[in-house]
Amino acid sequence: MKKNIVIVVSAMNLGGAQRVVSILCDHWSRNGYAITLIATFTGEKNLHYQVNKDVTLKYLTNSPLFPKNKVINLIWKLFDLRKLIKDIKPDFVISFLTRVNVGAALSTIGINSSLIICERTWTPFATLSKNFYWMYRILFKGVNRIIVQTEESKTWLSQNFPSSEVSVIPNPVVYPLPLHNERSVNPDTLILQSKKVILASGRLHRFKQFDLLIKAFSKIKDKFPDWDLIILGDGEEKANLDKILIELRLSDRVRLLGSVGNIADWYKKADLFILSSIAEGFPNVLLEAMTYGVPCISFDCDTGPRDMIQDGVNGILVDPKEKELGLINALNMMIKDEELRRNIGINAILLRDKYSVSNIMQNWDNVLDI
Repeated sequence: MKKNIVIVVSAMNLGGAQRVVSILCDHWSRNGYAITLIATFTGEKNLHYQVNKDVTLKYLTNSPLFPKNKVINLIWKLFDLRKLIKDIKPDFVISFLTRVNVGAALSTIGINSSLIICERTWTPFATLSKNFYWMYRILFKGVNRIIVQTEESKTWLSQNFPSSEVSVIPNPVVYPLPLHNERSVNPDTLILQSKKVILASGRLHRFKQFDLLIKAFSKIKDKFPDWDLIILGDGEEKANLDKILIELRLSDRVRLLGSVGNIADWYKKADLFILSSIAEGFPNVLLEAMTYGVPCISFDCDTGPRDMIQDGVNGILVDPKEKELGLINALNMMIKDEELRRNIGINAILLRDKYSVSNIMQNWDNVLDI
């Protein structure tokens, strides 16, 4: 008998969890399963990641009487989600991201559906208050399984939530990458053929440390005048980064291009990719860049990059404690050594098979026993 599956996520905007959700929806719906995708964030109905036409889309609503009261709307959505799940009667409810996971756990109490929650942060439940861990332990006793992306996260869970069944399923990589809804920016119209490109991509957030990357580049730019830095992505740090570019007089060498729908074209153009984050769960952009054969440099976060990069073989890991100096040293080494870049890029491509959609989806099928 074909399974009936509900997937709950905040919204289908840009993000690693959302990309995985779209792949799961496509995979299971094509195999004949009934898939309902529920978005909890009212008003966000633009799909950055498209889903199969056979997937049923549902959106939670705010209270019609108190649409601006956050507490009332939260309670309203919990009851709305619970009603939807009771009506659908799914075999599985799969939720993504911590706050949505809490809502799914509350909404499924007493409902005969298997609940699987998916944590994406470097430390599971990192966005929740540590003062309430006891409450989470009680709440998540009703969870049938927790999915994390790295062995480090599984170890943390086994120590802090010992009663939970935990599986490690990393993100899959789609190769080649499809176009998305954002505007496309052609690299060849912006970058001279004689220029080499250092690429970085992600949400412009302080955890991504793009300010540190820009400052590191400013220290080597005169030594390597044929190399430019391109940063893709939008976010709250945009104004601060623009200010840094002006202060360091880098506007002719560093460009902030916003989000683009044709990031694959930029991976093809890039000569180096940098992940400067202080912390990551399982960084999709790093995996994508590696599968396109781009030699990569990344800080060795507690989780994520070290699962993909074998230092000196298919990428370079930088000790986070070395901060700007460590990044400068790694950039110097990689820019100077063309053969090193070539060999690292060739080895990085091997990740295409390990993290292929077919391999990762088989792991998901095994968890659901389908």
